[in-house]
Amino acid sequence: MLLSTPAFFVFFLSIWLLYWALASFRAARLGIVVAANLFFLAKFGALYLFLPLAATIDFCVGLALAPEAPRKKRLALLWVSLVLNVGLLLTTKLIPFAVGDRYAWLLTLSLSFYCFQSLTYTIDLYRREEDAEPQRSYLAYLGGALFFPVMIAGPILRLHTFLKQLVSPLRLTPDIAGRALLLIGIGLIKKLLIADFLAENLVTRVFDTPTLYSGLEVLAAIYGFALQLFFDFSGYTDIALGVGLLMGLRLPENFNRPYLAVNLMDFWRRWHISFSTWLRDYIQERLPQNRRKKPMLSYCYTVIVTFVLGGLWHGIGWTFLTWGALHGVALATVRWYKNRQPRGKKPTRWGTTVATVLTFHFVCFTWIFFHASSMANAWEVLGRLGTLTTAQSWSHDNLTPAILGVLACAAITHCLPIKLLDRGADLLGHLPFWLQGAALAALVLLIQTLSGRGSATFIYGNF
Repeated sequence: MLLSTPAFFVFFLSIWLLYWALASFRAARLGIVVAANLFFLAKFGALYLFLPLAATIDFCVGLALAPEAPRKKRLALLWVSLVLNVGLLLTTKLIPFAVGDRYAWLLTLSLSFYCFQSLTYTIDLYRREEDAEPQRSYLAYLGGALFFPVMIAGPILRLHTFLKQLVSPLRLTPDIAGRALLLIGIGLIKKLLIADFLAENLVTRVFDTPTLYSGLEVLAAIYGFALQLFFDFSGYTDIALGVGLLMGLRLPENFNRPYLAVNLMDFWRRWHISFSTWLRDYIQERLPQNRRKKPMLSYCYTVIVTFVLGGLWHGIGWTFLTWGALHGVALATVRWYKNRQPRGKKPTRWGTTVATVLTFHFVCFTWIFFHASSMANAWEVLGRLGTLTTAQSWSHDNLTPAILGVLACAAITHCLPIKLLDRGADLLGHLPFWLQGAALAALVLLIQTLSGRGSATFIYGNF
């Protein structure tokens, strides 16, 4: 059940009405969340109904990770959680790699985001993080660990923080509801009218058979994929954030206009923020290093290893390994360059513009390997791009006014200031709640009519 389909909104409306009807009774409210989680998982296959067993083990590990417990016991408990979650993660990654597509129907939902946020819980408790406390309500833990809006593609929750929200008194004001409905509407537009349109009409066909297209068309497809991926993933995040707000829960932001980044370090502070933060806090910072004597060498080594692992998380193959290694090496290079610059020196406006353009094109270059089905396919795309050939006319099937218009609209939309969202949310928040809901329902129907097709799978749902 995808978050961009009418079936999901019918499901969510049913849950939402029960949820707020029982909001004063914490146990009943949490029970509704757990039931919603289980129903959502069951829609992807009965196999996923075993996931609460894994969550139960982590819940018990969290209770046993008392700060006063002996270190060896705490370390053994942490290893139980690590083996469990990393084992689940590797299983979902290696089974398709080992057996191909024959059993793809069994694993229609990736468990990556579940595993990542479960590990934040037990690792933070083991480290005795300042605000980390074991959750003693089993219902609350199942409600948070399996929270259905984030199961497909995040954002990755810092679980102990989210669980505190889940058990606290909730409120839903018109302003919050207005922002939630606006986020859901924006997410649907991003996904159905931009991302899916670009995928179907340009990106997929060019990447599948790049030798049939001109260099200009391939370049347009590369730009198209960069925008498709952003609008697909950020569209999902917007819907998830909106659903969370309608339940009185705040989920972490995951994107901040990433293609306006001035360097690659800035890019990873703006792109898939919850994942890049997770990589930094739970892998990069934990790798053995000598920061005092060799800080630069330590950074380069840790960031390259981290991003190679991050690349392989997306898929076991040379294309993802190359994508991760390119980002790791580039991040190390940016850090080395910044360390050689005089302190206090401010970049010029032209320097910032050039840096932003170069960063965007480097990211687009790496997206070629991210999207390519194989290294041979990536070289075909690069080879065709290198021919510098153009379409015979601007009326060519793959450079139609509609496609060029959507590309332009997507680029402009990406660059719009975030303050516009706040203003829109304020305006919507002043409308009666029933009118807000009716406006969202009308928008869903309009988008479904304009898109003329069902919603495609979210790209990051495969990871």
